[in-house]
Amino acid sequence: MKNDNIKFRNLEIRYDSGETSILVIKNVENIFNIRFPKLYIELMLKHNGLAVEPDCFEYDDGERMGEISFDSFETELNPAPSDIRRQYIYDDPIYGYEHVYSFGSTGEGHFICFDYRDDPKGNEPKICIVIHDEYDEKTGKHLLFPVAENFEAFLDNLKSFDEMMEKYS
Repeated sequence: MKNDNIKFRNLEIRYDSGETSILVIKNVENIFNIRFPKLYIELMLKHNGLAVEPDCFEYDDGERMGEISFDSFETELNPAPSDIRRQYIYDDPIYGYEHVYSFGSTGEGHFICFDYRDDPKGNEPKICIVIHDEYDEKTGKHLLFPVAENFEAFLDNLKSFDEMMEKYS
């Protein structure tokens, strides 16, 4: 759904899939035994499965990513746990990381994730990016890079494409 001139904090909502229920969000938290950041819950309750502007961020000393979009929660109140699990990177013993859960992706197909590794029971996880097509030679896992100390810092540090280009011109 197109949302003209709708704002959330410093973000323009380009489009979303409408609202979601707190019951759906809590169901996902219960499946993974995690607690989402309050700001993330607030955003998703109003703008499920959204894209925002600005939509670019930096990681790993100047690498740039853009065209981010947020994953959508299931619209049914009780989706099967196997359906939910397919949408997230989670405890993957081959490629993934324990306590890392995706909440969005980039235009390149990389995963933007909540990183609960430092505090699996907390509700302010760090934000990281998992590169879907590159692997650590030692571990065989997808490359993972830190992005922000928490979800609020992630949103506050998003930049427009033009801002990114100015910085690197």
